[in-house]
Amino acid sequence: MSNDRFEWTVKGNETVHGGFKRTAAEAWTVAGKRAAGQLKSSIDSAAITVNGDTISVTKNTLAREIAAKVKDSK
Repeated sequence: MSNDRFEWTVKGNETVHGGFKRTAAEAWTVAGKRAAGQLKSSIDSAAITVNGDTISVTKNTLAREIAAKVKDSK
């Protein structure tokens, strides 16, 4: 995969969403927004992957984890 395309996926309890963005920061941001819509309760979790780098988040950890990934990708 070229450096100008970052694939992202969000796997929740019942759904999977994904797509491509031009930067890693954009991919982490859109994946975080998509995951936020899936995390209804504090016990729900989602796996977010951007170009093979996967994190597992809950409603309580989502913002912190995404912010760290966006910062690291710049």
